[in-house]
Amino acid sequence: MKIPSLPRSLTSAVHRLSACAVLSLAAFGASAQPAEDRFIGLIEPIKAQKPYKIGVTVVHLHDDFYKGIVYGIEDEAKRSGVNVVQVSVAGAYGNVREQFAQLNAFKTLGVDVAVVSAAAFNGYDPILKSLKDAGIMVAAVGIPVNSANVAFGVLQDDGEIGRTLADAVCKNNDPGKILTVPGPAGAEWARLRYVGFMEQAKKCPGLAPVEGAFGGALGLQHGMTQTSDLLLRHPDAKYVYTPEISLAMGAAQAIRQQNRKVKVVSSSMVKEAIPMVKDGRLLAVVSEPGIIMGRLIVQYAIRQLEGKPTPKLSAPDKSSPYAYFNVPPELIRPDNVDKHPYHIYEIPPADWRLPVKQ
Repeated sequence: MKIPSLPRSLTSAVHRLSACAVLSLAAFGASAQPAEDRFIGLIEPIKAQKPYKIGVTVVHLHDDFYKGIVYGIEDEAKRSGVNVVQVSVAGAYGNVREQFAQLNAFKTLGVDVAVVSAAAFNGYDPILKSLKDAGIMVAAVGIPVNSANVAFGVLQDDGEIGRTLADAVCKNNDPGKILTVPGPAGAEWARLRYVGFMEQAKKCPGLAPVEGAFGGALGLQHGMTQTSDLLLRHPDAKYVYTPEISLAMGAAQAIRQQNRKVKVVSSSMVKEAIPMVKDGRLLAVVSEPGIIMGRLIVQYAIRQLEGKPTPKLSAPDKSSPYAYFNVPPELIRPDNVDKHPYHIYEIPPADWRLPVKQ
């Protein structure tokens, strides 16, 4: 039976309705897509009631960790309605005088919040007290500083980072001797990671960690020099521990030069380390989510300035003289290195430019 055709006017109307339905469904599908969570569920972001001013000083900008912190602070400030008026750099660990001058400059700038990644663990209490007395809130980011005059910190549990790396070696099911390159002397974060690593490694049957000596600087050259010497003295080594990725990359280079089958574990992921994790030179690396830390600093600062709740911020205790939040460690291995969201955790966009003004 032949079905009668619809009148042209009705056919056009049906076509228009169908098109509208398709567009509506497309729009619904787009709106139904969940927005990417830049805080990975750690906090619900809010906007500031007024344009507070933030000053920032970090140790250096040689790696993605500190770059990520600065990017996270700057980008979150824009999203939240506050202003970053100064970003300063101490230059290196131990450059406390330079950083003291930068912190003093925040008083002249009239900042509401001074954010510091301290170049040393001790010695900051007087300068931070002077900021607090001037009505400036002090926040510690990335690494600890020994002062009760800090309002809060967004950090990471350095002992837990060490323990996580030791567990990664233990779970590799190939026990043996582990060489250690502990890191720079006087850096509390390096000491805590080393202690955590050694304590946990000694609990794993068959692992034999070799005690290392603190000293030297961070960097590829120092990691390569120290590891070369250790490999010559311990030809039966199976692993090398370093607390930070530039030392680890130097260690991996030393291992390759000596044509040895030794794996490295470390912390703080950078782009250059991705292929090294893939091919197994780096057994595991703990992500240090500088971007998330920077974002959390801004959000907690707003809440404290406005007297709002600060979820997940722990009260001062034996581990910290000020309230703090430790971002949980994320272990990057060959099986997840291609899936890890680096743009959320630690690596700023390629087109982002550092806003350093001093």
